Amino acid sequence: MLGIMSDPISLAVLGGAALTEGIRFLYDQAGAALERRRERRRTPDIVSEPDELPEPDEARVAALEAQIRALRGDLEGRAAAGDDADLRRRADALRVVLEAVYGTRLVFAGEDRAEVVSAVDVEEVRGYVAAIRGEPGTTGRLEARMRVGRVDAGGEAVGVDLRRPGHPPPPGRPNEPS
Repeated sequence: MLGIMSDPISLAVLGGAALTEGIRFLYDQAGAALERRRERRRTPDIVSEPDELPEPDEARVAALEAQIRALRGDLEGRAAAGDDADLRRRADALRVVLEAVYGTRLVFAGEDRAEVVSAVDVEEVRGYVAAIRGEPGTTGRLEARMRVGRVDAGGEAVGVDLRRPGHPPPPGRPNEPS
């Protein structure tokens, strides 16, 4: 699924009415993307990010059409219940696909989602690779996922690299900023 990450747990904070509205929003947007509407749409109050949806990426809609249709079908007519883990998982899967289609995060009001999200998918590491690299004191929620086929001798794959001041990276890592 295009190396896109999912977080169905964050949907657990939404109550029945909010979850219903959120799922309705995802369902409606999936239909709009499939119909390839080009008009910009202001998001409802339940969506805290973004305020307005950009145009969908038509190539991604085409590539993900089967998934969009299947996920949309999974949600059609289902009553939202906050304790329904399967419903949350399917709603979040649709959100992840729509985030790929619209090229932006879809965050519901009251949700606590990671602010920095990174997914790295590489076949071979010969040197150094990090999904997220930041400075000490970096704040906010970070989420990093990494899939590596092979790490060669001397190679290093790191999910999150927050270096300590005055400690240069080991050999093979990029130089410290000056």
